[in-house]
Amino acid sequence: MALRYVDPSVEYDRWYRVLERFGRSRAGGFMARHLFWHIDPWLYRATRGRYPAILGGISAAPLISTGAKSGQPREHQLAYFHDGSDAIVVASYLGEPRNPAWFYNLKAHPGCRFGDQDFVAVEVTDPDDYERLYALAEHVCVNYADYRIKAAALGRRIPVFRLKPVEAAALG
Repeated sequence: MALRYVDPSVEYDRWYRVLERFGRSRAGGFMARHLFWHIDPWLYRATRGRYPAILGGISAAPLISTGAKSGQPREHQLAYFHDGSDAIVVASYLGEPRNPAWFYNLKAHPGCRFGDQDFVAVEVTDPDDYERLYALAEHVCVNYADYRIKAAALGRRIPVFRLKPVEAAALG
């Protein structure tokens, strides 16, 4: 199943914004942390990549990376959007003081699989590119603005990764 293209400039409908508000609620946050991350990869595969977009929510896909310490495959369901042919993922970890485990995995082993495509992960370090991509992320999911404020108060800058398709990464 090909990774669904997500245009970050699209204006989202009312239902999307309702789901977004629920995600910002205490109940939505609890369900995201304790339930959805368990079932999302299964639902993604069962719907052949159409979940969660078929429900009108933010697009997400399973990231399979290599464990930084263990060297074993690790799977995490991540929201994403595209910038050209590159998939963009944000290591927000809900604005917590530390980065998510997959951040360290990608730093140690940049080769990964996202959806059913192979990618090479590159952390965005250029300040202008970072600000542009983070603004797009906030448009795709308003929660990223909340996470950025929370992380900044804790002294953390939320990393952004550009996932380059292996074919494109090999060319340049």
